[in-house]
Amino acid sequence: MIFARKADDALASLVKEIEKAIEANQDKKLAAFVNLIGEDRDQLEKAAHKFVKKYNITKVPIVVPVEYENGPRNFNINPEAEVTVMLYRRATVKANHAFAPGKLNVQQVLADLPKILD
Repeated sequence: MIFARKADDALASLVKEIEKAIEANQDKKLAAFVNLIGEDRDQLEKAAHKFVKKYNITKVPIVVPVEYENGPRNFNINPEAEVTVMLYRRATVKANHAFAPGKLNVQQVLADLPKILD
């Protein structure tokens, strides 16, 4: 599960790598989705549609959650993080990454994928 405040090239690089991992791990039912969060729901929905079209996203849903300002309260998303990635299995978080603006590290996220595939 990904929470992102910007639908940009950096997020696209992460989503594209996750789409490859989903394809490679179909037997393990790997899945993901992106929650765009921010102040303006209408703007977030437009950004989601534009992002999917621009980057040809096909396996990872891009959504705007009901609690769109900072995600669900009980998730405690860091308001300073531009991208937060939670890797979980059977309702247990196995890895949690919060990246400051401009600091998204795709390889760091990918390195933790085995934690949810075993």
